[in-house]
Amino acid sequence: MSTKIIITIDGINSFMLGLHGNTSVETPAFDRLAVESTSFDFAFAPSCDSHRIFESMFTDGRDQPITATVEGSSKFVSDCSIAIEAAESAQFDSIVAIPATTVHAAAQSAAQTQAANFFAAATEAAETLCQGDLLWLHYSGLTGAWDAPLAMRQQFQSLDDPEPYADVKPPQFAFDAEQDDPDLLVSVQQSCFAQVAIIDGMLGIFMDQLTQLEIGESAVAIIAGLRGYELGEHGYVGPASNLYAQSLHVPLLMRFPDGDEATKNRRSHRLIQTSTIGDWILNSQGAKDQCEIIMDKDAPPIFLSSKSAASVQTAQWKFLRWTDEDGVIFEQLFAKPDDRWEVNDVARRCPQIVEELEELLKNKQNTAKP
Repeated sequence: MSTKIIITIDGINSFMLGLHGNTSVETPAFDRLAVESTSFDFAFAPSCDSHRIFESMFTDGRDQPITATVEGSSKFVSDCSIAIEAAESAQFDSIVAIPATTVHAAAQSAAQTQAANFFAAATEAAETLCQGDLLWLHYSGLTGAWDAPLAMRQQFQSLDDPEPYADVKPPQFAFDAEQDDPDLLVSVQQSCFAQVAIIDGMLGIFMDQLTQLEIGESAVAIIAGLRGYELGEHGYVGPASNLYAQSLHVPLLMRFPDGDEATKNRRSHRLIQTSTIGDWILNSQGAKDQCEIIMDKDAPPIFLSSKSAASVQTAQWKFLRWTDEDGVIFEQLFAKPDDRWEVNDVARRCPQIVEELEELLKNKQNTAKP
């Protein structure tokens, strides 16, 4: 009967972390977790809609919410109203809503940030855990206030760079690489990296405090990004709005209790979706078995969706079909895992692959219809 601690963070995609190759910002907490855990290099959120993502983790394909089969009590802690609403529907035994404070300016220090406030509440919740309990922590992350101190933002500024984005409101705007000033993206990226560094630091403090608790020694911890945050790669800056990798390719790490050496410092390259977290909560042994699968080229495809787009991804390909504001349909194909940033569309060169994946997508959509 293991205690389970789930941490989901909105806006963090895999490309922002050192463990996935980012050298622009140091993320020592995530890197250390990777050494202590099994990390899934190809984990994807099923949608860019946070409502849909929570539904997939809490209830999808199950006879009852995940909380119904938790051996102990279940507690949900969040600063996000959408997450709180989803937790109420999932019937958590107790829900802690962290009040959203109005922030007008950057914090003076890391200790005064929203991230610090959230993880302090997370620590209080962890201190009440008993054997067999479930604690789910969801932090608004990059979709919340960008309140990293200005001095931290300036650490990511090179000599000829513009001033970092100084607002506390998360930036959201369309960006045309051919017409708009590239310095605008640079300034946003600087502040984004500072925000990621703050989140990483506070997560590290929380994990250190968790290991000092008696229950922390026997707890299974799962840390995942909820969805990504675009930084202009595909014409937009802001929370996940499309089905490209920057929106939905998220970190996913699973840490088992001390002594479970077989699951430590492992990298799994199999294709997986974060909706699996719900199943892992119900079946710890099944979760551990999943950690042992390093590569599965025959794994079933995963399907992604939004209001105007749909996608199917296999271990070798990603096919994306979307409709613009004028009703024009576009199709793109990317070779995986080589085309990490999804910039080289090979749909015209591989018509047979497009046809096969389009049929898969059509069958999935027909199956999903009531």
